Amino acid sequence: MAMIALVSAGGSDGVTTSATALALQSSRPVLLAELDMSGGRLRHRLLADIERAPGERLTREIGLHKLPQANWERAGEESDFTPYVSQHLWPMDDSDYRVVLPGLTDPRQAASLTSVWPTLLNVLRLTDQNLKWDVLVDGGRMVVEAGGLHPVLTPAPVLHQADLVLLVVRDTPESQAFAYSMAKVLQAELEKHGSGTRGLGVLLLGDRFHRDEVGHYLEIPVLGQLPWDEAGASYVMRGGKMPRGVSRSRLMRSAHDLMGPLREHADRRQLHRQMRTQATSPAAARLMQQLQQGVRHG
Repeated sequence: MAMIALVSAGGSDGVTTSATALALQSSRPVLLAELDMSGGRLRHRLLADIERAPGERLTREIGLHKLPQANWERAGEESDFTPYVSQHLWPMDDSDYRVVLPGLTDPRQAASLTSVWPTLLNVLRLTDQNLKWDVLVDGGRMVVEAGGLHPVLTPAPVLHQADLVLLVVRDTPESQAFAYSMAKVLQAELEKHGSGTRGLGVLLLGDRFHRDEVGHYLEIPVLGQLPWDEAGASYVMRGGKMPRGVSRSRLMRSAHDLMGPLREHADRRQLHRQMRTQATSPAAARLMQQLQQGVRHG
């Protein structure tokens, strides 16, 4: 399974739309974590009319912003944090295997998350590795400070641990211009704190530019492309009952087809990171040396 984070260099580059479409079209169970530090949008869109139980609607008492209090209340305890997070998950549709952690209700809540990231990351990893669910992260617009990701206004700790970070870029010259400098920031960030620059790719939204052209300009590979169509995007934006034919729209069909390759790429990155970590042990180092010698003399 995989933990895939989507981010952008601008506020209107379609991160939430892309992440939500991918989650809704995943063929496997999926958890979407809305970690945009400028505030969550899904509670006012897709989730507005979805009930978790008969008569139970999403309120301000549910969401990411409530986790710091729960984390503080259990300080010093050995109990698992997972039940606290599960109380704040909300269904994305009428299935039992697509859920979302709704985002902040106020950007000022971002500062309180500093102490939560380690425990939340553990829950996301357990969901990924133990439950075998896909984990998608809506990281929102990136904010830069002193040449790196802002420690409060971005979910930097989660991006560092993601198997794959996708920079969402619209098919406009303006979006690509902003994305170029952000790509350099993310490359440096992942090289220093994360899984390395190979964990970064582009998700191109729209079809007015060829993916190879965009990849060449940004100097990072385009790992996927989603067409923009109003029918699919409007449903993700507004929510409610899915109109007839939306599941077969270009956006939704492409999102379904794209999840598989993205998952495979992220799985390879996860395996690479595990092998690199294990290689630091003396026994693993000897094994690697023996294998390398066997290859050279084979």
